[in-house]
Amino acid sequence: MNKVYKSKVAKWYLWFCIAMTIAFIGSIYLCYKSTWVLLIDIVLIGIALIMMYDMLLHTDYTIDGATLHIRCGILYRMDLPISQISEITHKSTILSSPALSAKRIGLKYGKKNWVYVSPKNQEEFIAALSTLNPAIIIS
Repeated sequence: MNKVYKSKVAKWYLWFCIAMTIAFIGSIYLCYKSTWVLLIDIVLIGIALIMMYDMLLHTDYTIDGATLHIRCGILYRMDLPISQISEITHKSTILSSPALSAKRIGLKYGKKNWVYVSPKNQEEFIAALSTLNPAIIIS
């Protein structure tokens, strides 16, 4: 049975997406006479907006049997065997990770590898991982 945990989304990320959309529409309106500026604007800001909304809509963590599938838009995908997770810790960090909130859970796997995720319901997510791997240390 697959259990999908959507990412918690920080308010600043939502506001940034909205502001970028407004800036994109405003720049298209202001640059309608200059073809090159308009083309550059559509290509660069348009691609950035597509990627931001893709991350907003497709950042999730799926427990599928004994594997945790981590997805953050089209840029990041990871399949982590739950048996390799040795420690879970609560962490507020802005390090680059597949999470849309600074309130994250650190998952240690291997000797010193970490991945940070931010599911909406962190306690339920931790409980699900602990059920599948009772050896996980929760700190």
